[in-house]
Amino acid sequence: ALPILLEAMLIKSDNAAAETIAADYPGGRTAFIEKMNWYAKEWELPKTKFEDPSGLGKQNLSTARDVANMMHIASGYWLITDISTKKQMALETKYKKKIRTIKLEHTSGNILFTFDNILVSKTGLTSAAKWCVGLVAEQNKQQYVIVVLGSPNKAERLKTVKDIMYNHVLDQNLQHTK
Repeated sequence: ALPILLEAMLIKSDNAAAETIAADYPGGRTAFIEKMNWYAKEWELPKTKFEDPSGLGKQNLSTARDVANMMHIASGYWLITDISTKKQMALETKYKKKIRTIKLEHTSGNILFTFDNILVSKTGLTSAAKWCVGLVAEQNKQQYVIVVLGSPNKAERLKTVKDIMYNHVLDQNLQHTK
Protein backbone atom coordinates (compact mmCIF):
# COMPACT_ATOMS: atom_id res chain seq x y z
CA ALA A 1 0.00 0.00 0.00
CA LEU A 2 2.93 2.37 0.62
CA PRO A 3 3.81 2.78 -3.10
CA ILE A 4 0.17 3.63 -3.88
CA LEU A 5 0.08 6.17 -1.05
CA LEU A 6 3.36 7.71 -2.25
CA GLU A 7 1.94 7.94 -5.76
CA ALA A 8 -1.25 9.58 -4.52
CA MET A 9 0.79 11.99 -2.41
CA LEU A 10 3.33 12.93 -5.10
CA ILE A 11 1.04 12.87 -8.14
CA LYS A 12 -2.25 14.21 -6.81
CA SER A 13 -0.95 16.00 -3.69
CA ASP A 14 -3.31 13.82 -1.68
CA ASN A 15 -3.10 15.11 1.87
CA ALA A 16 -4.91 12.07 3.27
CA ALA A 17 -2.17 9.86 1.80
CA ALA A 18 0.48 11.91 3.64
CA GLU A 19 -1.49 11.61 6.88
CA THR A 20 -1.92 7.85 6.38
CA ILE A 21 1.82 7.35 5.83
CA ALA A 22 2.53 9.40 8.97
CA ALA A 23 -0.02 7.48 11.04
CA ASP A 24 1.57 4.17 10.02
CA TYR A 25 5.11 5.34 10.86
CA PRO A 26 6.71 3.66 13.91
CA GLY A 27 5.70 5.92 16.80
CA GLY A 28 2.85 7.39 14.78
CA ARG A 29 2.17 10.85 13.44
CA THR A 30 4.10 12.70 16.16
CA ALA A 31 7.25 10.64 15.56
CA PHE A 32 6.86 11.14 11.81
CA ILE A 33 6.73 14.93 12.17
CA GLU A 34 9.72 14.83 14.54
CA LYS A 35 11.61 12.86 11.89
CA MET A 36 10.61 15.39 9.21
CA ASN A 37 12.04 18.18 11.37
CA TRP A 38 15.13 16.10 12.13
CA TYR A 39 15.72 15.76 8.36
CA ALA A 40 15.22 19.51 7.92
CA LYS A 41 18.14 20.03 10.32
CA GLU A 42 20.19 17.17 8.87
CA TRP A 43 19.76 18.54 5.33
CA GLU A 44 20.62 22.07 6.51
CA LEU A 45 17.23 23.63 5.86
CA PRO A 46 17.46 26.25 8.62
CA LYS A 47 14.22 28.10 7.84
CA THR A 48 12.06 24.98 7.51
CA LYS A 49 9.74 23.74 10.26
CA PHE A 50 7.04 21.11 9.83
CA GLU A 51 3.86 21.07 11.88
CA ASP A 52 2.08 18.29 9.97
CA PRO A 53 2.79 15.70 7.25
CA SER A 54 0.63 17.28 4.55
CA GLY A 55 1.98 20.83 4.65
CA LEU A 56 -1.43 22.36 5.32
CA GLY A 57 -0.78 23.54 8.87
CA LYS A 58 -0.40 27.28 9.42
CA GLN A 59 2.82 26.74 11.39
CA ASN A 60 4.65 24.99 8.54
CA LEU A 61 7.44 27.29 7.43
CA SER A 62 10.06 27.30 4.71
CA THR A 63 11.81 29.60 2.26
CA ALA A 64 12.41 29.46 -1.48
CA ARG A 65 16.05 28.55 -0.78
CA ASP A 66 15.08 25.70 1.54
CA VAL A 67 12.45 24.43 -0.92
CA ALA A 68 15.07 24.55 -3.68
CA ASN A 69 17.42 22.50 -1.50
CA MET A 70 14.61 20.02 -0.78
CA MET A 71 13.97 19.65 -4.51
CA HIS A 72 17.68 19.06 -5.15
CA ILE A 73 17.75 16.41 -2.41
CA ALA A 74 14.57 14.78 -3.80
CA SER A 75 16.22 14.53 -7.24
CA GLY A 76 18.69 12.07 -5.73
CA TYR A 77 15.96 9.52 -4.94
CA TRP A 78 14.92 7.43 -7.94
CA LEU A 79 11.53 6.60 -6.42
CA ILE A 80 10.66 10.28 -6.05
CA THR A 81 11.86 11.17 -9.55
CA ASP A 82 9.97 8.22 -11.00
CA ILE A 83 6.69 8.96 -9.25
CA SER A 84 6.70 12.76 -9.19
CA THR A 85 6.91 13.04 -12.98
CA LYS A 86 4.08 10.64 -13.81
CA LYS A 87 1.34 12.60 -15.52
CA GLN A 88 -1.37 10.44 -13.99
CA MET A 89 -2.03 7.22 -12.14
CA ALA A 90 -4.86 4.73 -12.17
CA LEU A 91 -6.20 2.80 -9.19
CA GLU A 92 -8.45 -0.20 -9.44
CA THR A 93 -10.99 -0.73 -6.70
CA LYS A 94 -13.85 -3.13 -6.17
CA TYR A 95 -17.28 -1.52 -6.06
CA LYS A 96 -20.46 -3.62 -5.87
CA LYS A 97 -18.81 -6.70 -7.41
CA LYS A 98 -17.29 -4.62 -10.22
CA ILE A 99 -13.78 -3.35 -10.73
CA ARG A 100 -13.75 0.41 -10.93
CA THR A 101 -10.77 2.43 -12.21
CA ILE A 102 -10.04 5.77 -10.62
CA LYS A 103 -7.71 8.11 -12.50
CA LEU A 104 -5.68 10.66 -10.59
CA GLU A 105 -4.10 13.40 -12.69
CA HIS A 106 -0.89 15.11 -11.61
CA THR A 107 -1.29 18.52 -10.01
CA SER A 108 1.70 19.60 -12.15
CA GLY A 109 0.19 18.05 -15.27
CA ASN A 110 0.15 21.28 -17.26
CA ILE A 111 3.88 21.72 -16.55
CA LEU A 112 4.73 18.07 -17.24
CA PHE A 113 2.85 18.12 -20.54
CA THR A 114 4.61 21.35 -21.56
CA PHE A 115 8.17 20.30 -20.68
CA ASP A 116 9.65 16.83 -21.07
CA ASN A 117 12.85 17.55 -19.15
CA ILE A 118 11.36 17.67 -15.64
CA LEU A 119 13.04 15.29 -13.15
CA VAL A 120 11.10 16.20 -9.99
CA SER A 121 7.84 18.09 -9.61
CA LYS A 122 5.75 18.97 -6.56
CA THR A 123 3.00 21.54 -6.25
CA GLY A 124 1.51 23.10 -3.17
CA LEU A 125 -1.44 25.31 -2.34
CA THR A 126 -2.46 26.95 0.91
CA SER A 127 -4.29 30.20 1.53
CA ALA A 128 -1.12 31.70 3.05
CA ALA A 129 1.42 30.44 0.50
CA LYS A 130 -0.90 30.59 -2.54
CA TRP A 131 -0.06 28.49 -5.63
CA CYS A 132 3.47 27.06 -5.41
CA VAL A 133 5.65 24.60 -7.27
CA GLY A 134 9.13 23.15 -6.94
CA LEU A 135 10.80 21.57 -9.96
CA VAL A 136 14.09 20.09 -11.02
CA ALA A 137 14.67 20.28 -14.76
CA GLU A 138 17.59 18.97 -16.77
CA GLN A 139 18.93 20.62 -19.90
CA ASN A 140 22.23 19.77 -21.63
CA LYS A 141 23.23 17.53 -18.71
CA GLN A 142 22.82 20.46 -16.28
CA GLN A 143 20.19 20.41 -13.53
CA TYR A 144 18.15 23.51 -12.68
CA VAL A 145 15.97 23.93 -9.62
CA ILE A 146 12.92 26.14 -10.03
CA VAL A 147 10.79 27.31 -7.11
CA VAL A 148 7.71 29.46 -7.59
CA LEU A 149 5.97 30.65 -4.44
CA GLY A 150 2.94 32.86 -3.99
CA SER A 151 1.32 32.77 -7.42
CA PRO A 152 -2.24 34.12 -7.26
CA ASN A 153 -3.58 31.24 -9.38
CA LYS A 154 -2.62 28.12 -11.32
CA ALA A 155 -2.37 29.98 -14.65
CA GLU A 156 0.07 32.54 -13.23
CA ARG A 157 2.15 29.74 -11.69
CA LEU A 158 2.41 28.07 -15.10
CA LYS A 159 3.22 31.40 -16.78
CA THR A 160 6.08 31.98 -14.33
CA VAL A 161 7.45 28.46 -14.86
CA LYS A 162 7.28 28.91 -18.65
CA ASP A 163 9.09 32.25 -18.40
CA ILE A 164 11.88 30.71 -16.31
CA MET A 165 12.14 27.62 -18.50
CA TYR A 166 12.15 29.43 -21.84
CA ASN A 167 14.34 32.36 -20.79
CA HIS A 168 16.77 30.76 -18.38
CA VAL A 169 16.86 26.96 -18.71
CA LEU A 170 16.21 25.83 -22.26
CA ASP A 171 18.86 26.32 -24.90
CA GLN A 172 17.63 29.37 -26.81
CA ASN A 173 18.92 27.99 -30.12
CA LEU A 174 16.98 24.77 -29.62
CA GLN A 175 13.86 26.65 -28.51
CA HIS A 176 13.57 28.50 -31.82
CA THR A 177 13.84 25.30 -33.86
CA LYS A 178 10.94 23.55 -32.11
